[in-house]
Amino acid sequence: MIKISDFAEFDKYHSYSGGDLGATYSGEKTVFKTWSPHATGVYLNLYLDGEGSNLIETLPMERKGHGVWCVELMYHTEDIFYTFSYEFDNRHRKETIDIYAHACGINGKRGYLTDLTNTDPEGWNDIPRPVCQSPCDAVVYECHVRDFSVDPSSGIPFEDKGHFIAFTKEGSRYHNVTTCLDHLKELGVTHVQLLPVFDYATVDESKPFKAQYNWGYDPLNYNCLEGSYSSDPYDPRVRIREFKELVAALHKNGIGVIMDVVYNHTYFTEESAFEKSFPYYYHRLNRDGRFSNGSGCGNETASEHKMYRKFMIDSLKFLASEFKLDGFRFDLMGLHDIETVNLIREELDKFDPPLLMYGEGWTGGESPMPSDKLAYKWNSYCFGRVGLFNDNIRDAIKGGTFNPYDIGYVSGNRNASAVLKRGLAGSVPHWQLNNAREACWAYEPGQAVNYCEAHDNHTLWDKLSICAKHFSREDRVKMDKLAAALFMLAQGMPFFQLGQDFLRSKPRTPKEGEPLNEVTRVDHNSYNSPDSTNSVKWYEKLENLEVFRYYKALIRLRRSNKLFRLRTKEDVGSCLCFLDTYDDNFIVMKLEDERDCLICMFNPYPEQRHFQLPEGNYYLRLDNRGRVNRTPVSGGQTVPPISAMIFKRFRRQVFEE
Repeated sequence: MIKISDFAEFDKYHSYSGGDLGATYSGEKTVFKTWSPHATGVYLNLYLDGEGSNLIETLPMERKGHGVWCVELMYHTEDIFYTFSYEFDNRHRKETIDIYAHACGINGKRGYLTDLTNTDPEGWNDIPRPVCQSPCDAVVYECHVRDFSVDPSSGIPFEDKGHFIAFTKEGSRYHNVTTCLDHLKELGVTHVQLLPVFDYATVDESKPFKAQYNWGYDPLNYNCLEGSYSSDPYDPRVRIREFKELVAALHKNGIGVIMDVVYNHTYFTEESAFEKSFPYYYHRLNRDGRFSNGSGCGNETASEHKMYRKFMIDSLKFLASEFKLDGFRFDLMGLHDIETVNLIREELDKFDPPLLMYGEGWTGGESPMPSDKLAYKWNSYCFGRVGLFNDNIRDAIKGGTFNPYDIGYVSGNRNASAVLKRGLAGSVPHWQLNNAREACWAYEPGQAVNYCEAHDNHTLWDKLSICAKHFSREDRVKMDKLAAALFMLAQGMPFFQLGQDFLRSKPRTPKEGEPLNEVTRVDHNSYNSPDSTNSVKWYEKLENLEVFRYYKALIRLRRSNKLFRLRTKEDVGSCLCFLDTYDDNFIVMKLEDERDCLICMFNPYPEQRHFQLPEGNYYLRLDNRGRVNRTPVSGGQTVPPISAMIFKRFRRQVFEE
């Protein structure tokens, strides 16, 4: 197999623009098409089942223009499994699933042919998608399908635990507190972001009761769904129908669904379906001809090559339309070239309303692609309508992510306020802020995805239990709540992890001979750790109900006041300013327009602080327990230790709430 020396030149003559790759129905016939310009032969294999020796027949495919191979079957191939075999140099054949397959059998080895409309739940086409006009209006909650319901405390029936269908169950409780779907409704989030639900490689779907777990960042088939999340992984239609039921249940309750996509690498390299169908094209190569590893997972895909770019766009359009998704989160988006990212944004803009799109503005290793061509965070102005995770505000709030003992603003770092103020102002240029220039990177505030906890690294509570271990538990709870106020009330889009709102921890058992301490007791990289580590313990919500209520109050405050959701840098410049407290670490932020005025006070000190409110009559919109007090106040106010206080100016004639 000859490696291509100039991919751009190759793509000019061999790329294919048609929208019919894969298997398509046309009347009573089925057409199969695949792209492999260097193949000397391609064959279609039809099977009765998703695994095993049940081959029906193998049919040669005909070479068409632009490297496309085609075969037509003059009948409707419903409920049949299929693969392609690619032959190179007239010798060796490699059999693999179709990269464009929309459904698959057990463990994703074979594609499956079915009319997807038969998988639609009742009323599927009558359920409207929630409307989100701006990323700034979203409050995103990251969930892993298995973590969500697998714990005994979830209140979900045993047969539904860890499955898509658990998201549809109403009325689940742990004692007197809501869990699962009812928890989402009570909390008030606008969107749920699901960790990967496409078909991934490292969980054996045929062994549902085997102790196995993965986050899912090991892509196998991008357009197919993960079978271990369904009640019957052997029936391809079940996983599709049950995922649609998940989406329908959330949409009925006004909650959007965001899919976490991992186009930056494939789990297998030489054995991946992409490599088998056209070697050395879909992955980037180093100068020495070996696979590059910018993902840190063994390879990285080549988004700049036209046919992988086309695959990404075709895949996203299929997923968004078939499953009525409301957005996409891109893993290691920094590995994708800027042109591709902008083309994807243009395609997603065609949905009504436009879908959310954001991702990680970094890589997992060094890439051979020039850094100025990649969707790194520092190139953000080149793709300004795409959100990026704000690691600046994350580390300013809680301390450096990769040093568990590093402290942040809430835990005693008195040098984090400059970066933090940048984050509060949406990471856009602001007339008052002249330092921390590295944290001023966003094109518009909606580009900043503000967070301090995600599935990666320590949970916020575990981080505080390490870096602030000398403080009392009561003080660490205050730190957690202050952290929540900071990322939730910052300009941009807030993002947090399932269970963060009730002090989620990820406990682990130290290995034999490993010392037992605050670091070894918790897991900072639980991608394949057991349920005992990863499952959400809903009893923790009961134990930390005050914290949950505080997060709930913050979400309500944000969603009910547009001053926390300013959409342009011009609005940020005119409506947001920082008031002088004569102490850089005691931050007071004013948000004001012609209608409203909010004063936000953030005190990281273990002692109370005092501040004189601007002229006018105010009321306490949020105290350190998330409560409202409508008693008019003015003049000097006291902010309790390690807390946030939000005051709102009275309007002349009407209350807001």
